[in-house]
Amino acid sequence: MEIVPGSNEEKLTEGQLKWGLWWVNHRGQLKTAATILLGTVAFVLLAYGSWGFADWFFGSGVRERAGTVTLTQNLTDYTSFREAAMPEKLSIQPTMTLPAGEGKYDLLARMINPNRRWWVEFDFRFVDAGLSDRLQHGYLLPTDSRFLYQLGVSSDHKPSPTFEITDITWHRVDGHEVQPDYLTWATKRLNFIIDRPEFVPPDAKSALPVSRARFSVTNDTAFSYVSVPFLVTLLSGERVVAVNRVVVTGLKAGEIREVESSWFNDLPSVTRVEVKLELNIFDSTVYLAPES
Repeated sequence: MEIVPGSNEEKLTEGQLKWGLWWVNHRGQLKTAATILLGTVAFVLLAYGSWGFADWFFGSGVRERAGTVTLTQNLTDYTSFREAAMPEKLSIQPTMTLPAGEGKYDLLARMINPNRRWWVEFDFRFVDAGLSDRLQHGYLLPTDSRFLYQLGVSSDHKPSPTFEITDITWHRVDGHEVQPDYLTWATKRLNFIIDRPEFVPPDAKSALPVSRARFSVTNDTAFSYVSVPFLVTLLSGERVVAVNRVVVTGLKAGEIREVESSWFNDLPSVTRVEVKLELNIFDSTVYLAPES
């Protein structure tokens, strides 16, 4: 282009002329380099996509699909949860047979409920040749340990019975009704004070050997009861030698009663008297209605 001196057209500098010359000489090389760069990027993207597809189809995708199937399956083993929530089994100790007079025997078996949040009801019987098959109803409070028994059984031989329980029904302690906790709730209803338990041997001058156990009971609760049973156990050292059941009826709150139990058969030496309360505080029928 011809530049007329004195015209308004811009003049090209030497640098611009050099840049234009370089661009003309290297334009083909730059086009080739750009083509290679774009091809490399495209290859890398294609390779990455192919690797991801192959991994999904043959690798992690297989595991993910298997995991998706697993989500629809119930793989939780609830057996351990159910077993943890269920009450522990009752413990039953060997039966005992005690003489209770001519042709009479007392049969006992100690049962233990190890559960703190469950009480239990059941039927039981002592099974041996010549014994009645009559079932008795029993219960154990939480953590209770006591004798189940059949007294005054007639037999022409000393029985060696087995102890059977049937129709076991567990009851979970209801935290809404038993407040603030079972131990506190139960103590308020079972706080009977046993004073001066003593054994009175038979009078040597009497023709009929009558042994007695005496004790005083105080109903130190705020509740009155229709009847309150006690099992009186005589021991020689640690050996149980005789038992008897006594029932105190109409025992009102704060009342004190003198109680006596008798045996009419010969007994070995007695060193201690134990008195065990037997009161199902979950049974609403044991309570006397408050006086108006």
